[in-house]
Amino acid sequence: MAAPWNPPKRAEDFEFAVCLEDFANPGLFKANPTLAAGDVTISKDEGAFANLAVLPTVAPASGRQVEGILSATEMTADKVTVIFRDQTVPPEWSDLGFTILTTA
Repeated sequence: MAAPWNPPKRAEDFEFAVCLEDFANPGLFKANPTLAAGDVTISKDEGAFANLAVLPTVAPASGRQVEGILSATEMTADKVTVIFRDQTVPPEWSDLGFTILTTA
């Protein structure tokens, strides 16, 4: 199970939740967004981006919230950046990115 506290700790699992903006309807969250391999990538300490070990999922099913867990290995960095980018053309949802600064 992911760590239930804040701030995010280096080398410990971290759970997150986001909502993705509907590309065709700006200003609205996408209902039941489709996520595929390559759509969600991670960079540790500004290194090369790689796919997440476990693809985030929509929860609850057919909802608007996307939940994911970064493993302890993925959180072994001072600066962790996660990018959501739909690989389909046209995209189903707009790009999203966030950075997590870890603590010891």
